[in-house]
Amino acid sequence: MSGVRTIRRGAAIIAAALLVAGGAAAADPPVHEIQVTASRFAFDPPTIQVNAGEPVRIVIRSKDGVHGFAIQKLKIDVQVPKGGAPAFAEFTAPAAGRYEIECSELCGSGHGRMKATLISVAATRTSR
Repeated sequence: MSGVRTIRRGAAIIAAALLVAGGAAAADPPVHEIQVTASRFAFDPPTIQVNAGEPVRIVIRSKDGVHGFAIQKLKIDVQVPKGGAPAFAEFTAPAAGRYEIECSELCGSGHGRMKATLISVAATRTSR
């Protein structure tokens, strides 16, 4: 009979561990997903705001030809295919500041003006 109690106790410990592990995953901050459209010669929206330290996923689609989505300070450079298929840039938002986004694929005469801005703001703490 003591073997059955040991098995039950072991099962209870495993169940508790799974609950704790599940709770840890649920406590992870949600991914901040942002939709961006690239077209000659602009990004929409032209300004993207994130909170420092949060996980970010930028989904970029092109309305026309091939474009690039590059944030050099963050070592991000994604090619955005023509035809509307999504490209993804996933990262943890950097320290508070302004980061220039530029098209990294030559896309025509206005290519040099195709820019946007990523603004990372410091996370605010709420007092209890």
